[in-house]
Amino acid sequence: MPSQFQVVRKLQEYIINYEGLKTGSHTFDFQINDDFFREFFDGETEFSQTDLKATVHLMKDPTMLVFDFEILGTVNLPCDRCLDDYRQPKEIRQKLIANFGEEDLGDDDTMITLPRSEYEINLAPYIYDYIMLAIPMKRLCKNDVSGTKTCNQAMVEKIKAYRNSGQSTEVTDPRWDALKKLMDNN
Repeated sequence: MPSQFQVVRKLQEYIINYEGLKTGSHTFDFQINDDFFREFFDGETEFSQTDLKATVHLMKDPTMLVFDFEILGTVNLPCDRCLDDYRQPKEIRQKLIANFGEEDLGDDDTMITLPRSEYEINLAPYIYDYIMLAIPMKRLCKNDVSGTKTCNQAMVEKIKAYRNSGQSTEVTDPRWDALKKLMDNN
């Protein structure tokens, strides 16, 4: 994965120069597509046909910046069961508070400290993190944006046949039988 410095240089459109902004509310819109993820994955990514829009509402105060992220759209992902692609809907809402100060108070998920000498912030790493954390652990066709897509039954049958073909000669550990039943039911 590229260093933070390399990502900052390549994703210039995600940099907000907050020093030049007046105190109050500001809104920024960003289109997120496959090129965005390629910058983080150094050209290789499992995402395709990404169509996301990130709207960032910034409330600027003399002592802090409050960012409200709203990321909406879809990401094409491979199904964990049948390997067909499906359209995973995304609706992400996150808040990031940036305090100004020289002493780092220990960044956490929602609060960071920006040195007073800084005048801009790159939102690309935060947008990336929010999207990646919203990707489900178990990716299934039934999560498709249409709500009607089902797994490729031909592939599911091939997987079952392959799995069953090796079971007759294989000695199984009975402790794993319950887990195998769960896998077969999904």
